Amino acid sequence: MIGTPHLCTALWFVVMAVSMTARLAAQDTPDFSGHWVLESASQSAADIPQTLSVSQSLVRTNVRGEPMKPFFKEITVARGLQNGTRSETHQIGVEGGLVSGRADGTVDALRLHHRVVWEAQTLVIENGSYTGPTPESGEWTERREVWSLDPGGQLRLAIATRSSVDPARTVTLVYRRQ
Repeated sequence: MIGTPHLCTALWFVVMAVSMTARLAAQDTPDFSGHWVLESASQSAADIPQTLSVSQSLVRTNVRGEPMKPFFKEITVARGLQNGTRSETHQIGVEGGLVSGRADGTVDALRLHHRVVWEAQTLVIENGSYTGPTPESGEWTERREVWSLDPGGQLRLAIATRSSVDPARTVTLVYRRQ
């Protein structure tokens, strides 16, 4: 068994190299995972999270267990607000919604839509609702979050909201990693 410690050490380095390569391959897009504390906000409001706890799940294999180019499948965000914590999980690369109605095709309730996609190095999370036949008709709301990391490693979160009843508003939040 001479050389076994060297073999174990070599194997450990191979495992670490493969792990790091997979993580770096997924770095075509930023990893926002971690705990973040609010540094600054372009506006003040009660609904601005003072902290964020973010987790992104990384997929390295397909459904048959075969290796593939790693990608971030979903993002889970816990927002620390003044009145508690609100958590949500979004599937990255998914666009969808919910349209309720009757069998005759008439609408009887709120319609919802959502979209979570990478646009270059930014993650865009959009959602909205409307009561009319198309988006932005009837009573409606739209929310768009743009997530990015600045060169200093701070998380920049730009949140734009619009609705049929309130004026448009954009807030830029800057968080530092805790």
